[in-house]
Amino acid sequence: MKLYKLIAALVVLSSCTTMKVSVPEKFSREATRMPVRGLNGWMINQKLTFGSYETSRVKRGWDFSGSFQYTKFRIRPEEALLKVLHIDIDNKSLKQRNNFQYTIENGDAAAEVYATEKFSEKQLVYKSNNPYIGSVSKTKKYEYAFTAGIIPLTSKNNAPWSLVLINTYDINKDTNRKVFGQPYVEEEGYATNGEQSIAIRPLRVENVSTKDSRDVRVFGGKLLSGYELLIENEPIALIDILENSIWLHNKLNADDKLILSSIASAILLKRIQDVEKERTDL
Repeated sequence: MKLYKLIAALVVLSSCTTMKVSVPEKFSREATRMPVRGLNGWMINQKLTFGSYETSRVKRGWDFSGSFQYTKFRIRPEEALLKVLHIDIDNKSLKQRNNFQYTIENGDAAAEVYATEKFSEKQLVYKSNNPYIGSVSKTKKYEYAFTAGIIPLTSKNNAPWSLVLINTYDINKDTNRKVFGQPYVEEEGYATNGEQSIAIRPLRVENVSTKDSRDVRVFGGKLLSGYELLIENEPIALIDILENSIWLHNKLNADDKLILSSIASAILLKRIQDVEKERTDL
């Protein structure tokens, strides 16, 4: 684990009372916050409720994961010194996949949600016979994709929506070499039904509040706190993954709110929220 991640974790756990997503003041005055229940605790027969929305039991498929490791014979000149120090290098590939589905309802309005997460990673593994060194790994590349299909069952416009969140990392494109720097990742998020498009933008915080009400900067850069949903660069919804809540703009009609609630609930049910945080070996 990188040093900055360890320090960040210590700051959050030891001195922080709360870490909150940044909600624009204008948006908060024009929107309604709905705490989401059902995300924590026993996951069998899991259901979510927020505001007047309720999901059916979330049906999850099998979680598939696998890894393959093999010795790297072709090494770069700068890696040759490791051989002199009796440190071997392996290539390792990891893959994960899971899916889930559910129905979300608000009175007579309903939509079906089908979601899939896919993750693949390539690592370099440095091995040593020295028990004090052991083995450590370094990520060369990863690709994470979360996709969901949302099918309105009761709205006048029943065109299906596609939800896409993509997060990728390539060490060859990572120009941040600072000790406390965050790795450079490429992100993309959107939802569309072919006629309308919603941009999905990650939100991050870099300060936490201590018990004596002081703001402390988290080492290593900003931490993922939620997602902002926008149409033509105007926020219409917000997903808070720190306090498990959904904000919807009051001006939206019932059909739009159902779609946004479907998008938000699917994102909250993802297995992996912060890909960068999960990859502790970057």
